[in-house]
Amino acid sequence: MVNTETEHVASYYAATINEHKNYPMLNEDITSDVCIVGAGFTGINTALNLVKKGYKVAVIDSARVGWGASGRNGGQLISGFTYSNKFEQFGEEVAQSVWKLGADCSDLVRETIKEFDIDCDLKEGFIEVALNNVQMDELVERKEEWDRRGYQHNLTLVDNSEINDYVGSSNYIGGMIDSGSGHLHPLNLVLGEAKAANNLGVSIYEKTKALNIKPGKEVLIETDQGSIRAKHLVLAGNAYIGKLNPKLRRMIMPSNSCIIATEPLGDERAKEIIAKDMAVCDLNTILDYYRLSSDKRLLFGGRYNFSGNEPKNIDQNLRKRMLNVFPDLDDVRIDYAWAGNVAVTVHRIPQLGRLTDNIFYSQGYSGHGVAPTHMAGKIIANAISNEWDMIETLSKIKHIQLPGGKWFSSTAMSLGLLYYRLQDFIASKS
Repeated sequence: MVNTETEHVASYYAATINEHKNYPMLNEDITSDVCIVGAGFTGINTALNLVKKGYKVAVIDSARVGWGASGRNGGQLISGFTYSNKFEQFGEEVAQSVWKLGADCSDLVRETIKEFDIDCDLKEGFIEVALNNVQMDELVERKEEWDRRGYQHNLTLVDNSEINDYVGSSNYIGGMIDSGSGHLHPLNLVLGEAKAANNLGVSIYEKTKALNIKPGKEVLIETDQGSIRAKHLVLAGNAYIGKLNPKLRRMIMPSNSCIIATEPLGDERAKEIIAKDMAVCDLNTILDYYRLSSDKRLLFGGRYNFSGNEPKNIDQNLRKRMLNVFPDLDDVRIDYAWAGNVAVTVHRIPQLGRLTDNIFYSQGYSGHGVAPTHMAGKIIANAISNEWDMIETLSKIKHIQLPGGKWFSSTAMSLGLLYYRLQDFIASKS
């Protein structure tokens, strides 16, 4: 039986890994320039950036590389880092610099894939679909802003007469195509990046849980069977930070997201539902997102609950949501169903910053982390090497810590779920 506490969940991604590579446990006391806790997109890309700068880097993870959200997500490579308008209070120059992070982050992923020749089923194109006039107006406003700010890719609005040329569903009144976004196999991407980092000299240790951190001029990270003494520490556990740092845990609310994968649909049927093979996402807060895999399965996902607890009957519940969008798939078999947590923040802004002069963190991508995590890795690496002060810019937004630990955040998220469902309902009647 697979140990889901340390091994990859039984997902479509885990079943289609390109190359199985296990890294050792840490069973000795070592030193390093940088220790990174968390071997997901953030941790691995921070390591990649640092090793190329000449740093000695060690990455540890309590499970496997990509075990968390990085290896379980919807695989949607979507441009956008955060809401730049949140930073307008600090001046237009700051707002523009933050917006540019999002404008560039998908291209940064492409550059990494190309540099290390990673096979991860990269496909171009993303369409965000609107269910009502409020959402369509939001897309129009966003296009105007991104065009004004200088987005280097094409944004194309699609109206009610055109939407079925892209998505074979009667649910939508329009949408916006982003040629700069796309989709991919996330687990193969993070595993490929880890292999590249390891080949460049990064030490990776799996099934190595960080138990205690002792700050200081050199940070001591104690694990089950060893320790790491490092000049710098990066905490990249995100939704799975657990008890390692209570402050960071109080700044996020784990939200459960689930995905199902159908049987292969065949070329003709796949084209009927997503004609241009783009990634698709609606604008509801309790959203649906979906795409086609390389073997023409429909991978259909949705935010399920805001408690962080894995729901029962994922396949049945998500199948109902899938059939609401594509009723003609009622005869299709579900081959895989899985879930995982994403870290949501109150402001819906990724949290990057310092706990001390030499302890850094990045978390809280709020369900849109494939591309932003790669930019976060670059930002943190450049903060450590004192080459870029963007981490100071992002730290201008003060993040709320929820009192009461896990119980309070779960309750708050459940109440938030009800609120946003109500907002989605109100918008649908407009």
